[in-house]
Amino acid sequence: MFQGTYITGEGNEEKLALIEKSFAALHDSPTLPNLRMLYKSSTDMLSEGFIWGDGWWIQNSFGFTMGAVPLLDPFWSRILQNSYDAFWRRIGDGKRIGADSGVTDRLSLSFCAPDGSLGDCVFRDGIVYKQGDGDVKAYDWFYEATAAGVLMEAEILLFDRRPEQIKKYMPLMRRSLDHIESARAENGLFLVGPSANLLAPSYGGSPADENGDPNKGYLTGLAITAAAALGKCAALARMIGDEATAGEYEARRARTLDALPLLLTEEGYFVKSMDPDGTKHGVYGADRYGYLESVCNVDAVAWDVVGEDVARSIYEKIASVPGIRPAGILCTNYPHLDDTLNCYRRHTRGPDSFSFRSGDWVDGGCWATVEGRAILAYLKVGASEDAFRAADYTMRWAEEYRQDAPMSQWGYNTNNPWQKENDDHTVCERPVSVMIDNFAPITCLLRGLFDYSADAEGLNIRPLLPDDVTDYVQNEPIYFGGCAVYLRFSRNGGPAAKDVRGTKLAANETGRFRIPAALMARGGKVCVSIRGGECVVASADRAPDGGRTVLAGDAADVPEDLAGICAECRKRLEEAHDPLLAAQLGEILSAAQTAALRRTLPFDRHEFRPMTKEKREAILNLYDRTVHELYDGLAFRRDARE
Repeated sequence: MFQGTYITGEGNEEKLALIEKSFAALHDSPTLPNLRMLYKSSTDMLSEGFIWGDGWWIQNSFGFTMGAVPLLDPFWSRILQNSYDAFWRRIGDGKRIGADSGVTDRLSLSFCAPDGSLGDCVFRDGIVYKQGDGDVKAYDWFYEATAAGVLMEAEILLFDRRPEQIKKYMPLMRRSLDHIESARAENGLFLVGPSANLLAPSYGGSPADENGDPNKGYLTGLAITAAAALGKCAALARMIGDEATAGEYEARRARTLDALPLLLTEEGYFVKSMDPDGTKHGVYGADRYGYLESVCNVDAVAWDVVGEDVARSIYEKIASVPGIRPAGILCTNYPHLDDTLNCYRRHTRGPDSFSFRSGDWVDGGCWATVEGRAILAYLKVGASEDAFRAADYTMRWAEEYRQDAPMSQWGYNTNNPWQKENDDHTVCERPVSVMIDNFAPITCLLRGLFDYSADAEGLNIRPLLPDDVTDYVQNEPIYFGGCAVYLRFSRNGGPAAKDVRGTKLAANETGRFRIPAALMARGGKVCVSIRGGECVVASADRAPDGGRTVLAGDAADVPEDLAGICAECRKRLEEAHDPLLAAQLGEILSAAQTAALRRTLPFDRHEFRPMTKEKREAILNLYDRTVHELYDGLAFRRDARE
């Protein structure tokens, strides 16, 4: 029997251990990069990480957030919301430019976006409304990032379930959805220009006109992401009694879904885009535009935009093309793009049309933000081996503190350009990297195991654990409407099939259990016990197996400044009354103890890269800097009684 801190179970121990590590990476692991390393005290937000300062990108955080929403406790949920509030505060209004000051000499911050537009990324001093790499002036607005921003916010609100929060954000999301709607064409699809996609700037629009100016095309990813967002927003409108808006959004979603078959190939997978004349981009094996595009295809399955038949045909196409996953993780496309803006301008159809080689960046690179969505898709179609293989590969890199994004050379990552390393790795100017992209496989694996979803009525759970995991107990809760929800699962009546008294619910024809929201009171705890086609929902006063022990900040053998921080925070915690302040003090103490534990453990993970003295020092610095960032972030917290 596998016995971990976050889970216990019976079955395949390697898979159970990977689930355990995934939970650990969201908490206080001394052997893995963990989420708190991405907290920035300058903004009280999460950050992209690595060399990207305090910036926060929609396209890079998309996979992480869509997996993480049910998993984050109230403190980290607040930090996540802060991260997207930085976009909502700067939503395009047709008047302001990206720079908060209204004056800038930076092109990326100089654009004035139409009302409702979100953008690529935010910093302390502004928002980048267009995708920021390349010939930005030639790009269209970042429509799919706006759709993704709405989808993520809707997901946060559906799991949070506070009517006042829904009413606060719905007018903002309405502006963004109307902005997207303005791009809708007569055929029901969305007609947009270059770099309006996730991941941009890999979409070049349609071939340039005689003046070299790019034309627009029907972008598949935008239709898929918008359809998902419209469905979630309709549910939110219904939760606050706004039936008119719910009906309007459902009609928009239906029109989008009715048009999506125009973008399917005969084999039943999606192309990347279609020109106004009907030419399809992304029909694998075609003489022109003959690549397979993965991003929109896995998103269609992950967000339940397609039915079972199309989901299966999409998976089968991906599985049939070895070049799209040569290292076991998903490339953005294969064999290469021949329809980028540079291709049109240079009249070339060959590879390497960007400043990076094909296989290194948005043309064939492997982005963990996409990998997370692929893992969700794999689990939904029963391909759990693919999901665990991909998650294991990214976890092995994480154990070496190399969360590279993207992973280059078609996923083999033999020489990552952003790390500034030579071919034999004897020189590496940036030996460690922690990035939000690479938490997507972690959160999406954990979410996908039970296919958690929220709607206007309650929480839906569908067990998708692999067949070789027979019993499973999750001591770490998910959160729904402020209620901590613990899981027990038994396939064959094993140890987890503990008889409990409570409300019995049956699975529907799809294998989902719908748990009414009324059974999960805000501030309460429940345990959901699943066996066969039945589940029991019962109140709980603790985790099924007692739960994890929260570290208390015993920080021996750490630098003097960290020891001083611990002493101060222990004293303040004794006197704290505000829950968010107490939570952050606890995070600081736990981070300091984790930094102390890291110093006692060997640095023995070097499957992919050598463990040098410089790398060891950089890893220790990660832990120490995390304590300081969390401590400096106390400036945002005030005790309710102060």
